[in-house]
Amino acid sequence: MAQSEMVEYFGRFLFPNVFKTFRIAIAPSRLLTAFIGIAVVFVAGWLMDLSKPVVSSGDITRQRLSASALSGSLVYPTELQCYIYSPEKMDAFINRYEDNEGVGLSKVLGNYCAGRFNDAVIGLVGLRFDRVFASAVAVAMALVWAVKYHMLYSAIMFFVILVCFSVVGEAICRGAALQFSRGEKPGLGQCMRFSMKKFVSLFCAPLAPVILLMCIGLFVIVIGLFVNIPYIGEIIGAILLAFVLAAGMFMAATVIWAFTGGGLMYPVMAYENSDTFDAISKSFSYVFLKPWRMAIYSLLGFAYGAVCYLFVRFFAFVLILLSRAFLEMGVWVDASKAEQVSKVEALWPKPEFFDFLGGGGMGISRNATESLAAFFVYLSILIVSGIVAAYVVSFYFSLNTVIYSLLRKSVDKTPIEEIYVEADDDEPFCEVQSEQAQSEQSP
Repeated sequence: MAQSEMVEYFGRFLFPNVFKTFRIAIAPSRLLTAFIGIAVVFVAGWLMDLSKPVVSSGDITRQRLSASALSGSLVYPTELQCYIYSPEKMDAFINRYEDNEGVGLSKVLGNYCAGRFNDAVIGLVGLRFDRVFASAVAVAMALVWAVKYHMLYSAIMFFVILVCFSVVGEAICRGAALQFSRGEKPGLGQCMRFSMKKFVSLFCAPLAPVILLMCIGLFVIVIGLFVNIPYIGEIIGAILLAFVLAAGMFMAATVIWAFTGGGLMYPVMAYENSDTFDAISKSFSYVFLKPWRMAIYSLLGFAYGAVCYLFVRFFAFVLILLSRAFLEMGVWVDASKAEQVSKVEALWPKPEFFDFLGGGGMGISRNATESLAAFFVYLSILIVSGIVAAYVVSFYFSLNTVIYSLLRKSVDKTPIEEIYVEADDDEPFCEVQSEQAQSEQSP
């Protein structure tokens, strides 16, 4: 077989295109877009955490322990860990420690979910799918805890995240679509303008499965109300059981679609410049028509993304570790208030692979100038951590964009190169050309 024939033969397979996601996600414009979104959410969470609504036992350092270390604990750091591992002790925990100084919900929930995400990545790379599943269940339980015990706080944060990542996510999808389909690398401003024009559709799209689930659930609740009628209530409930099961089937389909095809809604609008209804329709139909292809693309993409995430994190860790090590070579004095701790240790705690901040240097005594310097060090390392997190966000939206393009080609036979292009993008170039032509023709 000739080389040209081999290239043509293997070119028929679409799955290798998934491996282009890393190069697309690592583009500076998309990393910057994701970083802006993370920064906005972080600042909003930091401001809301000033209220410190989460009950704490006072042993906050134990938040960094692994799940296995906490599962047999008698004293949990916060009510979140108590809810995850011993939900029956939740009320007793709150009553016992409610007079203690609380902690911020965003900080507690963010740290916990980040830890479970890292566990899932390690499990995925090691093909430990039970570990991945356990981490996903733990995150789901953490979200249930947040909604159940801090409903108003959770609603506000959900609104902020939805607004922020509706714009940021679509901007990333638009840039990824143009680069994947046409080899173009649009700037941040161009993608953000496209995203802002679609804001209403972007905001409503993720709410669609939630609203649909609530409407179907409300129908089941109404049937449940009839069961309260004495004597004939249970008869009515038994007769209407078929409708309850049918509603359950639709609710299950909605949940599965939300977790499998929900991520395709933003890429639909990025490629087609369509509305919410079209995004819902295509994301559902593609998953329904090609479920195995969707599963293969997703598993391959997430496994590839896990390896790339560990590489990006390793690069950032080596960057921080080497910077700190060489800086420590030039500092030989001890901290002013901690004779047994070097000044570098006081200002810059030793980082760990999954904790660049090194615990924030808790328990170290510092004077005013050292505290100020430690704050700037903390802020700098936090930015590095934010860039790593920005890569995760960029990879997620870029991967869904690539998967949508491949599914569209498989289902509708639409070429990968076909994408909606705004006329405004080409008009300025055409106008400049026409003006130059007129100036050349004029005497």
